[in-house]
Amino acid sequence: MNITKDIFRRATLQGLADYLIYGSAIESFFPEKDYDKKLEKAYKEYEENLKTQNIESIQPFIDLANNLTSEVAEAYTAIGLKAGFLILFDILKELEK
Repeated sequence: MNITKDIFRRATLQGLADYLIYGSAIESFFPEKDYDKKLEKAYKEYEENLKTQNIESIQPFIDLANNLTSEVAEAYTAIGLKAGFLILFDILKELEK
């Protein structure tokens, strides 16, 4: 899965302008801006689903999910920062013209 290649290719001033002009379908899926509420809702939904399963202890599954979430958050944070810097460099390059 090489999702970063396309992200970094679009991390330009024009890519940002296109996003602002045309928007993104992802906005309609995540209208909530309060990240604490979003995270709490996701954790609660996951935990409630696990409770319906016929297992003795849900704690190992919660720990695994937390580990997965940490790794994904770290990767997407790095991707977002790199994309942000690429956009900044593109803006600075445009200003030099």
